[in-house]
Amino acid sequence: MSKIKTVIMADDVSFHQGDIVEFVYGADRCEHIAKQTDLHPTRITSKNIEDEIDNLGQVEAIFSCWGMPSLDAKMIEKMPSLKAVFYAGGSVDHFARPFLDKGIKVINAIEANAIPVAEFCLAQILLSLKGAYRNMRLCKTGPWIQSDMPVGKGAYGETIGLIGVGFVSRHLLSLLKPLNLRVIAVSPELSENPGDAHTLGIHELVSIEEVFAQSYVISNHLCETKENYKILKESHFKSMRQDATFINTGRGTQVDEEGLVKTLKQRPDLNALLDVQHPEPPPIGSPFYQLENVYMTSHIAGSSNDEIQRMADFIIEDFERWRAGRPLRNKVVS
Repeated sequence: MSKIKTVIMADDVSFHQGDIVEFVYGADRCEHIAKQTDLHPTRITSKNIEDEIDNLGQVEAIFSCWGMPSLDAKMIEKMPSLKAVFYAGGSVDHFARPFLDKGIKVINAIEANAIPVAEFCLAQILLSLKGAYRNMRLCKTGPWIQSDMPVGKGAYGETIGLIGVGFVSRHLLSLLKPLNLRVIAVSPELSENPGDAHTLGIHELVSIEEVFAQSYVISNHLCETKENYKILKESHFKSMRQDATFINTGRGTQVDEEGLVKTLKQRPDLNALLDVQHPEPPPIGSPFYQLENVYMTSHIAGSSNDEIQRMADFIIEDFERWRAGRPLRNKVVS
């Protein structure tokens, strides 16, 4: 039986960790692909694709990652045997449409990238339930009297609110299930199937207003759409419970940041944990740098370093499924 003909396609995007393909796939995974398939000897980039495109007529599958070149319909037509693109990354918006229009499957690793975000959020949620952020801040001011120090509600019976239920929230829900917590969520999609929400571990589906008013910790996981621009407003933040925490690993554009700043100035009991801002990083002079109850990270929740290669493992696993004629886990819906 002949091996499936494949090619690695990615521009020479360099990181401090080295070349992007080596960073994402590593030598072991590239070697695995080379052994299991008839791998084209040349890596295709935007610089050499014009010279190589006529040699790709029998290629059936592309392996890629960040740095995937944009191919137009004419180039794709020169690969009549191509059936699937396996992309070890998240969003495929910048390259996928011409492939999808030709009926070529696109598979990404967005589910793999959701795992570290969910783990990051779980850590922040548990620390927030203990009131650790405000407590740590006050500990740095000098010796304290234990009875005077603020302590959170704790991780037993409290209410956690999730805004949006996608890949990240679903994995986060699986991590929260063993804990004795009440989880409420905002999800118009699940509102049509409340049984699915219960199966995921959601106790109640509520509005954005209710999730802010009821939850001790609120975590934003909305998709980036025009409809969600500044959907989280000053009135929502003002309604937060005493000592509550807002976590944002979604997008900074979804937050009315002026309203958030105003509320945080008025409510020093609240905390905001912002892994995303708009813009990133905030400009010099932003109140986010001065407010003591704001804790920023530099968009680190997603896959980084060792976690990156999980995405390669996911798409290689889906490649094996595709080759065996089994259902794909992470097929992009056109």
